Amino acid sequence: MIAVQCSERKPHLELLRLERYIQQSIARNREALAMKVLIVHAHHEPKSFSSALFNQAISTLRETGHQVVISDLYAEQFDPVSDRRNFATIKDPDYLKQQVEEQYASENNGFAPELDAEIAKLEDCDLLIFSFPLWWFGMPAIMKGWVDKAFPMGRVYGMGKLYENGLGGGRKKGMVIITTGGLADGYTGYGVNPSLDAVLLPIHHGVFWFNGFLPLDPFVAWGPARVGEEVRADYLAMLDRRLRSIESDEPIRLAPLSEFPDFGEDTKRRFMVTASHKAPPDDAYRALIRKEVERTEELKRQGIIKEVHIGAPDSDPWRAYLIFRESNEWAVRDHLKTLPLYDFLDFEIVELATAPERMRSLQTT
Repeated sequence: MIAVQCSERKPHLELLRLERYIQQSIARNREALAMKVLIVHAHHEPKSFSSALFNQAISTLRETGHQVVISDLYAEQFDPVSDRRNFATIKDPDYLKQQVEEQYASENNGFAPELDAEIAKLEDCDLLIFSFPLWWFGMPAIMKGWVDKAFPMGRVYGMGKLYENGLGGGRKKGMVIITTGGLADGYTGYGVNPSLDAVLLPIHHGVFWFNGFLPLDPFVAWGPARVGEEVRADYLAMLDRRLRSIESDEPIRLAPLSEFPDFGEDTKRRFMVTASHKAPPDDAYRALIRKEVERTEELKRQGIIKEVHIGAPDSDPWRAYLIFRESNEWAVRDHLKTLPLYDFLDFEIVELATAPERMRSLQTT
């Protein structure tokens, strides 16, 4: 009887051990994927929707095991003005040139304590998030002041520390969480406002990638003051879902400095590809359109396709135009072969002139 009881308990014990092993493995994986996250927030109203997104980000990231540090600029009364108060050291008492004083402070541990603490947060993070309302197509002045002060020459950038060789090293990531006054249609590139890509370029390229941080897709709450409570709740839920797997987000790939010798002309060329239908689209063609769009977007994220312009569906003849950044025509053709609609389309490839070549051409005509 005892032997029977023991044999019945053994499978149960094995299941418990397996469950415990799985839970331990999950915990180890979460720990391995955990990031140090710095969220810099700029909104003066704690009850604003921008602040609600900020609080949601903190909650979700901490719940999923990430270490979160914040700089709530208005709440902390951060001073965005750069002057000699940035420094405990002085290089030139007669003339204040910020980069010179930053370089000197970097060499002599000479930053003011409160600024040194902000720089240390930046240096320590794996993911930098800017949370702010879009004002005048940019970040609020208090956040721009934080960038001016927390990214000093010498300690953070310069002396070879730029782009993939910068503080981020092509490993750290950067992301913006923003609210807008207008709705999405105004920022498509066909609205009265600049496209969202153009608006965010000074941050994605000029702050993140310039310092070696890989930019992630932004999270945008379009016109929260223009929508109802249900839509705002949806935005919070969407941000929660996005951040729960943020460590696996694919970044936007921007060109590395190594492909621009001496900060000069790009070593890669530009090619315009004109695509046309081999035959009128049929059901097999239409079934692949979604995959075609996904692959095209993937090539854009990798920095291989720079622009896409597609003719209206009822245009006759129909054409699509793609601008590639690649070394040669054969590399472009290899990318084209990965498009799901490759067999349905004809392609004409033309290499485009560089800016100096265009100037020389104009001078000789």
